[in-house]
Amino acid sequence: MNDQKSLIDRVSRVTGEMAGSPVVSATRERAQKASQAARAQLPATRDDVARLQEQPDRIEASLAELAGKVDAPKPRRAKPSGSAKAEG
Repeated sequence: MNDQKSLIDRVSRVTGEMAGSPVVSATRERAQKASQAARAQLPATRDDVARLQEQPDRIEASLAELAGKVDAPKPRRAKPSGSAKAEG
């Protein structure tokens, strides 16, 4: 238990010391700028949303059409007259 506590103390001390480091600060700033730039490029336009919605709409319509065909009654086959053997 004592070893864990001393390890935790050392890690928190090093973390605290590094938090003010110019390298850590610069990395954090670059990450924040990259995040902001990515968010600025992500918003979709209404046209994009409409285009993306068209595809599921088409798929749903096709599925409804196919479901109608599957549920529709099938025409009965005509019964064959006679046997299938060739007479000779």
